[in-house]
Amino acid sequence: MREIVVLGAGVVGLTTALALAEDGHQVTVVDAAEGPGAGASSGNGAQLSYLFTDAFSSPALLRKIPSYLTRRDPAVRIRPTASWQFARWSCSFLANGSKRRFERNTLRLLDLALESRQRFRSISSRLGFDHRMSGKLTLYASQAGLRDAEQTISMKRSAGVRQSLLSPREALEIEPALASYAHPIAGALWSPEDEAGDCSLFCRGLRNILEEDYGVSFRFGTRITDIDSDRGRLASIRTDRGEIACRRAVIALGVDSRRIAARAGIALPIWPLQGYSMTIPALPDAPHVSITDSTRKIVFCRLADRLRIAGVADLGPLDQRFDAQRFSSFAQAAERAFPAAGDYRAEVNAWTGFRPMTPDNQPIIGVTRLKGLYVNCGHGSLGWTLSMGSAARLASQIREIDTA
Repeated sequence: MREIVVLGAGVVGLTTALALAEDGHQVTVVDAAEGPGAGASSGNGAQLSYLFTDAFSSPALLRKIPSYLTRRDPAVRIRPTASWQFARWSCSFLANGSKRRFERNTLRLLDLALESRQRFRSISSRLGFDHRMSGKLTLYASQAGLRDAEQTISMKRSAGVRQSLLSPREALEIEPALASYAHPIAGALWSPEDEAGDCSLFCRGLRNILEEDYGVSFRFGTRITDIDSDRGRLASIRTDRGEIACRRAVIALGVDSRRIAARAGIALPIWPLQGYSMTIPALPDAPHVSITDSTRKIVFCRLADRLRIAGVADLGPLDQRFDAQRFSSFAQAAERAFPAAGDYRAEVNAWTGFRPMTPDNQPIIGVTRLKGLYVNCGHGSLGWTLSMGSAARLASQIREIDTA
C-alpha cells in the first residue's frame, strides 16, 4: 500500500484524502486545528455554485476598482500592502480582468465545477449536512448588471448550462420571500441546478467515513512548520509535534498553502480574500432558494432551521483579523436587505475566514518541482463547490505517475 500525507483537513484536504484512499493509498491527514473543517470550510456561504462560476477578476470588477480603493463601495475593500509579492499578484489579477481572460477562466471553472457536482452526488447521500437542491437566484439592481449577466449566460450555453434571466415578477414567483426584500430588483439570474449545504457538517461526516471505511488516520492539533527534502525529493514533514517521514504529501492548506510551500522553495500565487458570515435562526419568511445580492455581495442560504448569511470581500495584508466594525457593517447591511428572513436579535454565530485567491481564479492542482510533493489549493471562494472535482483530478495525476 502506498503511503501519502495530506496537509490540511478542510473540505479540499478531506476530499483529496477520499480520492486517494479510493485509489488504494494509505492516507494520513495532518491539521493544526482540533477537528475537520475548522478554517475557511466552517462558516462559508454554504452555496454549491456549480453554474455560477464567474471568475472574480472581470471587466465589470475592473470598472469598480477606484470605488474599492476609496471605500465608496462597502462590499469590497482593497488594502494595498507594501510588498513585491502583493504588487506582482495584483498586476496578474488585473491582467486577468480582460474579457478574453475572464471568459477563459470562467469556462475552466465551470468545467471543473460540473465534474465536481457529478462526483459530489456519489457520496452526498451518505452524509447528513442539510443538503438542499433548491437552485439559486442572483439579484441585480441595474440594467447594466443584467447586461453583464446576459453576456456570461451566452458564453456558458456552449457548455450546456441552464441559466435564465428573470424579471422581478418571475423571480418573485420562484421565491415569494423576495416580497420582503428591501432593495429594488431590476432582474435576477436563475440557476436551477445550484445547490447548498453545511460544509462544516459535510467535513465532519466525511472524516467519519474516511476513518471507518478507508482506515485514514488523522493528526489534529499538529502545526506544520517545515518541509525537508533529500536530493530533490520529499523526505519529511516537520511539525510542532515531531517529524513525519514521508515520500509523498499533498499541500491542501488553503491560504496557508503559500507559507508551507515556500518552505520547500515553491512560490504559490495565493493571496487571502477575507469574508464574514453569520448564522441565525431562520424565520418563516426566510427564502427557500439561495439568494445572492450581486450589488452588496451578500448571500442568504437556508440550512434547515438556520439562515447562513455571508459576504464582504477584503483583499489586503496576510495578517488580517476579525474586524468587529467591519462585521457589524456587514450584519446591518444584511438586516436592512432582508429583515424578515432571520432572527437578527438572536445570538449570532459570527465568523471570518480567508479565501485563497489566485490571480486567474484557477485552483493549483498537481505536481511541484520537489518530487513527491503535490498541491491542491487556491480555490478562492469556490473551495466547497470545486473540492470533489479538484481531488479527483489530483488523484488522476498521481495515478498516471504511478503507472508511467
